[in-house]
Amino acid sequence: MDSPYFNLFFTGRDDPRDGCIMIGEDTKPIYYQFDTYRDYAGHTRTTVFHGNRTILATLEWNIDGSPGVASIGGRQIHLSRLVMAGSTRDARMFFLPDGRRYEWRRCSNEPGSYELFAGPGTRIANYRRCPQPTPVGPSHGYIQYTFDDDVLLLYSLLALSLNRCMDSQAV
Repeated sequence: MDSPYFNLFFTGRDDPRDGCIMIGEDTKPIYYQFDTYRDYAGHTRTTVFHGNRTILATLEWNIDGSPGVASIGGRQIHLSRLVMAGSTRDARMFFLPDGRRYEWRRCSNEPGSYELFAGPGTRIANYRRCPQPTPVGPSHGYIQYTFDDDVLLLYSLLALSLNRCMDSQAV
């Protein structure tokens, strides 16, 4: 990634579904939070907030913890659509509503790290697990990205969260 990039720091809990807060700035301040609630009947829902607790997406999980359905900006898709088989065995792809295709690839030399590609050889972001002090407090990871696209950033974070969940459970 030789282009200028933006940083988004992962603070709060080191859990891709619950209590994870992402703070940074690209052309504007960025704040996302993933909170998960399990009701008495065992239904689990992750809510993705932006800024002043504006709900951007909800992720419904099946009783067994497997991915269910997402509601993203009034659009419903199965969560599996955010982690479809990619171009390599270490890649999972997703599409934006406008049809653009992206894929997160696991870094084989850095467990828990990923790179986001917009096409063959076109890396546009990377996620690293890296406990460190940051301008926004202690962080357990960060994303560096080269784009200014709110929809792509949201879908990238949703897909990354699912990838991290699946890989931590060896799905």
